[in-house]
Amino acid sequence: MSRFTVALMVVAVLAVASVACGQGYFGQAYDSAAYKAWQLRAGYYDVGDAGSDIGFGADYTTRDWMASADYVTTNDGDNLDIWSVSGTYLQRMSERPGTYYGAGAGWYRISDGGSDDSFGYHILFGMEFGSPDQFGEPAWFVQARYVFGTDFDGGDIDGFQASLGRRF
Repeated sequence: MSRFTVALMVVAVLAVASVACGQGYFGQAYDSAAYKAWQLRAGYYDVGDAGSDIGFGADYTTRDWMASADYVTTNDGDNLDIWSVSGTYLQRMSERPGTYYGAGAGWYRISDGGSDDSFGYHILFGMEFGSPDQFGEPAWFVQARYVFGTDFDGGDIDGFQASLGRRF
């Protein structure tokens, strides 16, 4: 599968998720645009048997759901490109505005000349800075994610990710 096809699939998943979340298919519909936001992030990705490196991600977030696309390339021995598309159910902590946690699942692809696909799961924890009482306003955030259940022919990419990002 070409990179163009993978990029097209990422855009399609994010578009469907944004429409579905906005229409209330995954829970309560929110009329206010304040509950929808795009986020960009970069950080440390430990991708199990593939090593670790800097990775990048983009999220479309509502109050209760997040659709994500991530990319990391590793240079530990083999050059591997790792793409993922995932969905996450979020729970916001009312006693600590701006703090959230969640769990989700996603599709992972490794390319190193050939390619291999896997389905995996993740848990995450995040904290927003700036104006946490007004979700949707531009703000910085940190996010920690642990990916597990990704089995490929040559190993797995289970591991920890820590990111710093900006919500728009």
